[in-house]
Amino acid sequence: MKIQAKKLSVASSPVDAAAGEKVTPPAGQTIHPGLVEVALIDAKACAAVGDVSVSWWHAEVRAGRAPAPVIQRPRCTRWRLGDVKAFWAALSTSPESVDAERVVGRARRASAAASAVRAQARVSHSQAA
Repeated sequence: MKIQAKKLSVASSPVDAAAGEKVTPPAGQTIHPGLVEVALIDAKACAAVGDVSVSWWHAEVRAGRAPAPVIQRPRCTRWRLGDVKAFWAALSTSPESVDAERVVGRARRASAAASAVRAQARVSHSQAA
């Protein structure tokens, strides 16, 4: 007996629903654009929008950075699609992402400076020998 793994197939991102497109959530049901703000989705769908793991999503919810579920019952936890859409939209334009770019730039400059110092030390060492 073969067991087939269920694949997560998302035709388009729920974030695209604001543009008037129909959204296909992982369950394969189509959500009309007018219902995006009240549609309920599970943690897999929330994580799939941002291409992150479900455990990362739950950690963000526990920390209070991601929206809290609107339904939380045994084996049935759901988030409002509109809340999740707003979370991902805000996260992509947050000052933290700008700060991260600044840190990466600073690290690259520091690495280049350290490489130059090492190269100069090698030249000085070879001339002394």
